[in-house]
This record gives sequence, C-alpha cells and structure tokens, in this order.
Amino acid sequence: MASGKPDLQGLELIPESGPLLLCSNHVSNYDPLVLGATVPRLMHAMAKAELFRNPLLAWYLRACNVFPIRREEADAAALRTALNVLKGGGVVVLFPEGHRSHGARMRPFSRGAGYLARRSGAPVLPCAIWGTERVLPRGKLRPRRAEVHLRFGPPFFPVGADSEAATRDLERRVAALLPPGLRPSADGDQGDGENQGAVDGDLAAR
Repeated sequence: MASGKPDLQGLELIPESGPLLLCSNHVSNYDPLVLGATVPRLMHAMAKAELFRNPLLAWYLRACNVFPIRREEADAAALRTALNVLKGGGVVVLFPEGHRSHGARMRPFSRGAGYLARRSGAPVLPCAIWGTERVLPRGKLRPRRAEVHLRFGPPFFPVGADSEAATRDLERRVAALLPPGLRPSADGDQGDGENQGAVDGDLAAR
C-alpha cells in the first residue's frame, strides 16, 4: 500500500464542474485507484475489453463507471461513450500511452488523445503519476508500501492543426509534470501502439 497520503500538487487546478478530459501517464494498475481516491469528481474511464470477459469483474468495473474499449480494432462505440460523457459535462480519464509503461519512463501517446480532445471540445487536465509502479509492480497482486507522487497541471485546450499535433502538445504538458528521468526517451521510441487502431480506424472513416 502507499505510505500515507500521496505527495500531491495541483489539486486546486481541477475544475469543479463541466466536461473534462483527464489525461495521465500510466505506470501501474494502481494508478486508477489513486486517481479515484484523489480527484473530487465522479469519473468515467476506459479499460481494455479483455477485462470484461469475467462477469463478476465486468459488473464491478461498470459499477465504477468503467467502460470497455477494443484496442485491436476501430472501436467507435467506446469513442461515442467517451464523447457522450463529455457532452453531458462529465469527466473521462484517459491513459494515452494505451497501457502501462515498462518501468516508470513515459511512452509516447497515441493520437487518440488529441482526437478525443479536438472532437469533444473539452478542456484537458494533464496529470503525472509515479511511485505506483513500486506499490503494485507488474505481475504482483499484493500492494507494497511506497511513496506515490501525483501532479496536476492547468487545464488547457490542445493546439495544433490535427489530432497528431494536438496529441504531441498534450504529451509535452504531461511530460513536463514528471521528473526529468521519467519523461519520454529522446530516441523517439513509439512503443508497440496497442490501442492505435481504435482511433486510426475511426479517423480513416471520416
């Protein structure tokens, strides 16, 4: 478990109402729990569809306002759900790396984040989290004690002529909240792009 309260900065920057796309890096399965316990608003989030194959787990996730996304294909239904939540003035949590990073260094974001921000017109709240990779490392089920850090930046509207440029703007703002050693590597590693197809297919269809 985390050792006491997380080291927290920027909580006062979270808007009290209105649509909000909360975008964060992702280092552990513990991340959503920390966000859920910290952000003082009702949130909705995407999770890989594989988790919903277990009926009991699916029931629990839906009760927590989590909805599935099929990462290997163009999942227009998941995108519509996210857009509807934002249209209704709700909060959607998005981990634009698509999956947990290997280690704590942030991976490049999928352009789906920029697409969703541009399409919805909702402000984006950048968030950085680290330390949770020590609380609940990959392959472990039992939390350990470790210090957790959580940083929020000012809400903003991504700039750029297209979804790719908007995503890079978002990526820079999240990375700026992380310690230098945890920011994306300079070699341009793009990761394996697991969730890219869900958004690419939707963009190609437009």
